[in-house]
This record gives sequence, structure tokens and C-alpha cells, in this order.
Amino acid sequence: MDLKEFFKDFNASKFMFFVFFLPLSVLVSLKLNGDINWSMWVIFIPMWGLNFLVILGAIVGSVVWCRHPEFRAEREGFVDYKAMLIAVGMHLLLLMFELLLCDNVEGGGRNMWILVFTPLFFAAPVAIAACVWGFKHDRSLELEVVLSTNVLLFIFIALRLDNIILWPWTTVFIPLWIIMCLPCIEVIYYFIWTLIFLRSTFPESDRRSHLVMALTWLMVVLPLLTFQVLLAYRLDGINQNSWITIFIPLHISIVAMLVGTFCSKGGNKWWFGIRMDFCQFMLESCPFLRLYGNISYKFPPTEEPAPPVSQEPRGSKYSQTIYIQGSARYDCVVPVVSIDTPD
Repeated sequence: MDLKEFFKDFNASKFMFFVFFLPLSVLVSLKLNGDINWSMWVIFIPMWGLNFLVILGAIVGSVVWCRHPEFRAEREGFVDYKAMLIAVGMHLLLLMFELLLCDNVEGGGRNMWILVFTPLFFAAPVAIAACVWGFKHDRSLELEVVLSTNVLLFIFIALRLDNIILWPWTTVFIPLWIIMCLPCIEVIYYFIWTLIFLRSTFPESDRRSHLVMALTWLMVVLPLLTFQVLLAYRLDGINQNSWITIFIPLHISIVAMLVGTFCSKGGNKWWFGIRMDFCQFMLESCPFLRLYGNISYKFPPTEEPAPPVSQEPRGSKYSQTIYIQGSARYDCVVPVVSIDTPD
């Protein structure tokens, strides 16, 4: 196991998002199941912590940007800084939605749900513009894509909660079913390419990376689709499964996405003004981690017997095989003719 290769494509932003989102999903399932009676303000503590880190990271990054005008000449740095501001804007709109959601749930639904979802309605057109900007500047904006593609779902859920429409929840989730077709197609795409790579002469690293990507997407999409189906059936009264059972596929999907952050390239280097990859920043800030980051573990097979050691003298004019260590084999090549240097 090579730690350098393991952390090379680590995406710290996604990792932190899923780290905070996983306990939120667990607490929500326990709340709906009646196992805990905590307030919604307490249950959403993971999201308050995430939003605090986002805002703090943007403030520190902006301070570094203002104190070092020479960084503005870097085109890539300028694009990263703009992407950071767009992400902060999206998180602020999500924070407004979370505050309205907790207030409405704790207040017994005193406000219309269409008003609670208003920040998401405003976030959708901004997210569409951000996706266009990201496509022009070769930037990956996953949160903006999710908000822009689910605007119709947000409208249907708000209208259904206000009883303006009385459709079954399986019908309300139709926009979600349509959107979930894209990840399913991507899973099929990765598996087809994996089969092609396994039956070809491509390098072992390429075949292994495609297989890992295909399995990761399968562990993300299949449990997520299962969770959505169980949730729709539970809301329509078709089944009476416990909320903990319904949320288990969602937990599995979040864990799979959490593991997938170690092989998903991207991330913004301007969070907290570090201006470098997160792992490189940690290695420079904590020198004692360099010792562990540069260690590569290899486990040679022990079943095969070691080849015999050559007993020929080292001064022989023929190439000899010496130095046998484990499964490694080193060749010591001696020149046939030795040319002396003249005086």
C-alpha cells in the first residue's frame, strides 16, 4: 500500500461535507423513528458545524487574497477564488433553508412550506449560472449541479407538504427518478469499460482504477436508489418499515462516497488560503507526517522458494546474479574488458 498514491487524489472538501452529512442522516433517522426527542436545532448541529467551517475558510481565504495582491496575477488562482465565492454563496442559501426548516418544524408548521423552500428556489438559477461558468473554466461544481437539476423536485415537495397537490409521493419523486437514470447509466458505462480493460493489454494500474471506480459508483447509486424507493413507499403508506431500516441504504451510500473522496480529483486550494493541495499542506505543516507519507508497504509472496545465490567470484568477467533479498533480485553487471585510464 503506497500512502503517497492513496492520498494523491484526495478531495478534502468532499470529505468534510460527507463527514458532517453522515451523522445528520443518522440523527434524522433516530428522530423520525422516535428513539430520540431532541430538538431540530440540536439534530442539525453537524450542518451548523459545516457551515461554520465554510464561512471561516472563505473569510481566511479572502484575507489572504487581499493581503497578497501578487496572487491575483495567477489565472488559475483567480478562478479558484471565484469558485470558492460561488460555493460560499450556495452554502449561505442552504443555511437559510436549514434555519427556516428547523423553525417551521419546531413551530408546528406555522409557515407555508413554499416559503421555507424559497432559498432553494433562488439557489437554482444561481446554480445554473455557476454550472455554465464552471464549464467555461473547466471547474467541477457538484453542489451547484445538484441544486440546479432538482429545482422541480423542490417545487413538488413544497406543494405536496402544503396540500396544494395531493399526488402520491411516488409521483412527486418523478423528477428524482429521471435524474437517477444518469448515475445508473454511468455505472453501466464504468462496468463496460472495466470489462474492456480486463480483456485488453492495458497497464494493471489502469484496469485496477476502472474496477475501483465501477465498484464505488455501484455502492453509491444502488443503495441511494433503494433509499428513495423505500422512502416513497413509507410516505405513501405502502410499507411500514422503521425509519432506521429505510435510512440504512443512505448511510451505505454516504460511506461509499466518503471513501470515494480519496480517488476523486478536484478541490479548491483557496479554502483557508492554503493555496496548495490539502495533503501537501499537512505534510509541510506537520513534518513528522512526512515519515509516514513516504512509506510504501509491500508484501512479497512467501510460497515460492528463493533462487540459489550465485557462488562465482565478483571479479569474474561475466555478469553475475548476486544479492538475493526476499523476492527482490539484483543483477551485478561487470564489464568484459577493463580499460585503464592512461597517466
